Amino acid sequence: MNSYSKSIIPSYVLLPGGEGFATVYEFLVMRFPRIAEPVWRERIELGKVLFEDGEPIGLTTSVQANRRIVYYREVVDETKIPFEEKIIFENDDFLVVDKPHFLPVHPVGRYVNETLITRLRTKYGYAELGNAHRIDRLTAGLVLCVKDRAKRGLYQQMFKDGMVKKSYLAVGRLPIETTRTHWHIKARMEVSEDLFRMQIVPGGPVNSESFIELVERRDGIGLFRLQPVTGKRHQLRVHLCSIKSAIVDDPLYSDYSNLESGDDYSRPMQLLAHRLEFTDPVSNRPVEFHSRLELRRSFASG
Repeated sequence: MNSYSKSIIPSYVLLPGGEGFATVYEFLVMRFPRIAEPVWRERIELGKVLFEDGEPIGLTTSVQANRRIVYYREVVDETKIPFEEKIIFENDDFLVVDKPHFLPVHPVGRYVNETLITRLRTKYGYAELGNAHRIDRLTAGLVLCVKDRAKRGLYQQMFKDGMVKKSYLAVGRLPIETTRTHWHIKARMEVSEDLFRMQIVPGGPVNSESFIELVERRDGIGLFRLQPVTGKRHQLRVHLCSIKSAIVDDPLYSDYSNLESGDDYSRPMQLLAHRLEFTDPVSNRPVEFHSRLELRRSFASG
């Protein structure tokens, strides 16, 4: 018998303006093609899809432009992630957490409760806890989480304005230019045709920027320090590929791939969100945090 997991965190969708969809049901089916049509039908028939003010939505409810709807995501037989997050700092306003590899920050895909935010809310009772930024599910390391919804925007704005200094560590194969140790990558990135990967494309305005430093080398692989200026999806992974490197055990951009067989917990992608530095917008004090996690044993994480 299947077991169902229901998210404790609501999902919101803004209905489109103008014409195009006759009903909310039709819009949802087209907006989320990976969710089967009978799933949306069942959710609506069971009263699980509502307008934000609590008004129920039926199969024939018409689209009302720019109105928000709310529902709680559900998945069948959710996979348990066998790694635990660790809080490394906490005050009255925020937490800094070391997120393990494979754990998503927020409900996504086949995960609703096996997420960083849901785990923290459940364990510690922080009903309004939310993330100020995100890192990929396959990336480990530091995530800043804000306790009070009213203050979350202050911390999110820091990241949007580039006021947070972020540093990552990655283990990857050595580039062809073995004598070079520093790169400054500025490029335009767009989604590739398969929709899973990002790619650098010629022309158009630059929308991604990173600094890369090779800090150690050993047995054909290197330890890289990466400092992103922008925050495009998969940016560091793609920028490393642009210098003819690739992160060890990256399932999308390296020679190794496990997309069809699923996660291999013995081979986590060797990318770590290692350092965060910013001025706290509430206390106005400078703070700096370092991850306590490590990458491959052949390299130190410091």
